[in-house]
Amino acid sequence: MGICIFCHGDASTSKSVEHIIPESLGNKTIYLPKGYVCDDCNHYFAIKIEKELLNQPYFISLRCRNEILSKKNKYVKQDMIFPEIQKKSKVSFQTHENSLQLYIEDKDVINSIIEGKCHKMIAEYLPEPQYPNHIMSRFLAKCAYEYFLFNIGKEKYELCAKELLGLNTDILKELREYARFGKGKFWQYSQRRVYSEGLFFIEEGENYPYEVLHEMSFFVKDYVRLPDNNTIAEIYFVLIISGIEYAICISDPDISEYVTLTKERKFLPLNVKDEKVLPFSKADLNLLFIK
Repeated sequence: MGICIFCHGDASTSKSVEHIIPESLGNKTIYLPKGYVCDDCNHYFAIKIEKELLNQPYFISLRCRNEILSKKNKYVKQDMIFPEIQKKSKVSFQTHENSLQLYIEDKDVINSIIEGKCHKMIAEYLPEPQYPNHIMSRFLAKCAYEYFLFNIGKEKYELCAKELLGLNTDILKELREYARFGKGKFWQYSQRRVYSEGLFFIEEGENYPYEVLHEMSFFVKDYVRLPDNNTIAEIYFVLIISGIEYAICISDPDISEYVTLTKERKFLPLNVKDEKVLPFSKADLNLLFIK
């Protein structure tokens, strides 16, 4: 390949792989290889979309309390209030075996704690991102467009990029232009918490539980097969980050039918049958985490 799937410019000399979910949200494995997103588009999404999103208060708090390292392997700092001395300082957390260590930026706050003048620390309670959120909407559009190619499989990347996402055949043109250039009206999305932060899962036949920081998939609600054997389908991209589900339709900006579906019944499109949800999470053990 050598044509960027977003701007349709030259991507043959691109130096960076394109992470569908940012590395700063813990993603090291779900990405598109070099040659599918040019360096200009990669840089645009990194600065104008992902950085803007990750700098929003909820995501700073999420990354801080979950100790999700930045791309440069640094701990994220969050503003904390120390009411007894009427001071504010940036604080990061690091877990070491059975203890939780705090790294406080302000030296006056540190001295006040040592002198016994300060015993309390307050953080803003941020259970979910601001909604609706234009940056989140464009981020989801970007992720959905990239995941469409990723989901096809490596052996079919070039065929998909040419036949489905190419300059003259782009079946998701409106989604692409909204994600990359902000064109068109606001692309609606659904947002709801479906499980607690730090929920533990265990696969059938396994003994060790694990957490899921993020997971994603496509969900097909309705499809109609036409006489010429082509199919018309309503497809949603569904992404869960730390227990919050975000869903966006990949063909048009209307999310109302998906919202109706979630209200009618307890509907979880990413519920994996061979996974068992354990009856506790970090939110039951530590007040830092969100139920």
